[in-house]
Amino acid sequence: MSNEATRYQENVHTPTEVVNKEAYPPRLVKSYPGAPRHALPWPPEKSAHRLGRMLADLGGITRAQWLTPLDMLPFTDSFEAIPDADPLQWLVTRRPTPSGGARYSSEWYVIAGPDSEVPTGVHYYDPARHDLVRLRAGDYRHWVASRPAATVLVQTNVFWRLAAKYGEMYYRLACLEAGIQVAQALVVAGDQNATARLCFPDADVTELLGLDPREEGVHAVVELVPPVPAAFGGPSLAAFPRAFGAHAAVLAESRPGPEPLPAAPSGDGERISLPLAAADLPTGTRTRHAAMRGFNGETMSMGTLATILAGYGQQPHWDLPANLVEFYCVVADVTGVPSGAYRYHPGEHQLELVGEGDPRQRLREAALAALTQQGARTANVWLLPVGDAETAEERFGNRWYRVQQAAAGAALHRACLAAAAVDVASRIQNDVLTHLLDDWFGLEGRKRSLLVAQLGTEHPAGLRPEFRLTW
Repeated sequence: MSNEATRYQENVHTPTEVVNKEAYPPRLVKSYPGAPRHALPWPPEKSAHRLGRMLADLGGITRAQWLTPLDMLPFTDSFEAIPDADPLQWLVTRRPTPSGGARYSSEWYVIAGPDSEVPTGVHYYDPARHDLVRLRAGDYRHWVASRPAATVLVQTNVFWRLAAKYGEMYYRLACLEAGIQVAQALVVAGDQNATARLCFPDADVTELLGLDPREEGVHAVVELVPPVPAAFGGPSLAAFPRAFGAHAAVLAESRPGPEPLPAAPSGDGERISLPLAAADLPTGTRTRHAAMRGFNGETMSMGTLATILAGYGQQPHWDLPANLVEFYCVVADVTGVPSGAYRYHPGEHQLELVGEGDPRQRLREAALAALTQQGARTANVWLLPVGDAETAEERFGNRWYRVQQAAAGAALHRACLAAAAVDVASRIQNDVLTHLLDDWFGLEGRKRSLLVAQLGTEHPAGLRPEFRLTW
């Protein structure tokens, strides 16, 4: 048993006190004075530069919001706790993906080969200037790539940015954010045949990037293979399925996918079949945002719920098993679905009832902040990925906690993108004592619910004045 990770999971549920916050600088962008730079085209979405667009959609500073003290009230619970010395403090910049406390601790590095769109070498992506800072010249893809990729992206997390606000909880948030970042990367990669890995020689990559592992952790790599020009297509071979099957078996053997974990037994709860739905994740990347004022309590249709769950349970192209987390949810005021707790089965596209009854009081008791409690009353869907620490540890060793949290973050981000594409608002919450719901879900052993996202119709006052910086 990995005692350190297990103790961390069991004991760290909320932020811990940070005694000396002044010791952590407020900088949210790195600086490499004197290093050579390579400018990327601006604005990125009007350029044919695939890598530049992708980096902007991952970690670029893409929008600005003007917030008022009233916008901050749900996070502080009193006006007295809101500093008002500088009115410009409420002009805030945002990035494409959610981050704990808007600390934006994730960073992206680029390891480019000769066939990449940028000069060969190791680069840091500077989101403030939308350019690349060259750290090393030369082709270092063999340090990180598992296949013939033209470009490899490396996702890291600057721990102290989160630790300055959340204390010991920073590691949990860093792991969750890694999953969110990877999910976003696989969506915005477009035609670059992206695959992600969360299991790789971390120490080697940390050394290559010149990082201090006590301050910044390497969490994921994304390998990109841009398309080649299309060739003239021959006639269809659909009439010869047995020959195709024999060839496909060889391909599957040459690059096998991750083996699933031991399957959890199916329960005997009532099943609800959902209507067919397709999650349009790329469209969701343009409109996804955190619901600033919560939700208004309108009833949700079953078709909308089916679309959200299709994104929630979608299997990404990465090296983790599809069942590393199980897809639990809580439902209220959804047409055709009784209120209660459910386990979603992606393969069958069905909901299995695991806990009956109106969930709102249970959710309020688990919520800590006022905004989260408001969402417990007015949202329609609460998504809670569940992980089994025992089976994950048997497969991944000391890495089990990190990959399990990343899988949870990725699942919730996919669901939020699917929701945004059908005009449903969402918010991923880290201030919910999810372990208080585990008994209701019937979880046993070392199974735990890991994180929660709330989804519903956005409160009319929720949308804030926002300016796109990349159009």
